[in-house]
Amino acid sequence: MRRAVRALSAAALTTALAAVALPSAAHAAEPSDTTGAAPSERRAPRVERVSVAADGTEANGTSGAATVTTDGGHVAFSSAATNLTPDTYPRPQSSAHVRDQDSRKVSRIRDSLTAPSVSDDGRFATYLDWGSHTTNAFVVDLATGEKRRVDAKGFKEGSGESEISADGRHVAYVLRPQHPADPYRIEVYDWATDTREVVSDGPPDAARDMVNPSLSDTGRFVAYEDAGTKQVWVRDRDTGSLERVDDGTASKLVEISGNGRTVVLNSANGAYVRDLRTGKIRHFSGTSAKAVGPEGRHLLYSDDASTLRLRDLRTGRVHVVGTGTAVPGAVGAKGRTVVYTSGETDVVPGDTNDLNDVFKWTRR
Repeated sequence: MRRAVRALSAAALTTALAAVALPSAAHAAEPSDTTGAAPSERRAPRVERVSVAADGTEANGTSGAATVTTDGGHVAFSSAATNLTPDTYPRPQSSAHVRDQDSRKVSRIRDSLTAPSVSDDGRFATYLDWGSHTTNAFVVDLATGEKRRVDAKGFKEGSGESEISADGRHVAYVLRPQHPADPYRIEVYDWATDTREVVSDGPPDAARDMVNPSLSDTGRFVAYEDAGTKQVWVRDRDTGSLERVDDGTASKLVEISGNGRTVVLNSANGAYVRDLRTGKIRHFSGTSAKAVGPEGRHLLYSDDASTLRLRDLRTGRVHVVGTGTAVPGAVGAKGRTVVYTSGETDVVPGDTNDLNDVFKWTRR
């Protein structure tokens, strides 16, 4: 599952603003906001708050940076709340949490500084924690409690931005070498073999950092960004091939789809989507891409007013999800589920904590 840990603090979340109309796509004439069904046939999406305790108690701290597994069965997020689990172990400002949607049980990952990236079965999670000198990426088996440092190269080396594959076997992360003159690079850790592989090629003429990894479901494809040139690359770990996938402009990688076929990026002109099989690029001016579904078919994006919209890239149909923020990994299979963060108090009844909460939107 393409679940990226993007920042050291998920507590700094923006308050959502008001909604505006959908910007049009630059290169496609497609229907605007519609479910594609007659009004009498439409069923309203179901929205629930998931940053709550198992008994429904509201969080007493802000929550956000939510991702969802492919089947929608587990939601991972970061929260500063102290009442979502019975765990009283000392905690940093914010901790990683995983919620099982069937049992409603919320599990907290101790000593975590970021929202977790979790496998599709909810068993394995990667996150950042403090090491001896800097942050390090870890992976934990939530069923057994076994925990490993994935970047265990040297005592003072650190890492950041880790993401786990859907099968829970591979973790892509940014390695931060011990010497400050050495550039950051992207590596992949294999849980089964306890080995590490460098997947990014550093530039021959400068010490530029490689950052922002995104992993396909099986760990075969790894997308990443050159922080200096703002170029975006995809490595095929099976063949060793490396392909530049941006449109020639300075770009920000959002994520690669679970099937490894679609890459979503942002540029100064807005969001764009690239089909790696055909090379086709589609631009959506005036928008900011947030996430892509596992099949690469559904694009979650926002306009300037933080209105989140889910577009079916095949049919052009668009659903308004809500007002708030979202991160890569926020869209489930077939675009049926979206998780997002909002400070709005009228999304669900009984929201009285006046804090950013995590919500799950389900299309029916």
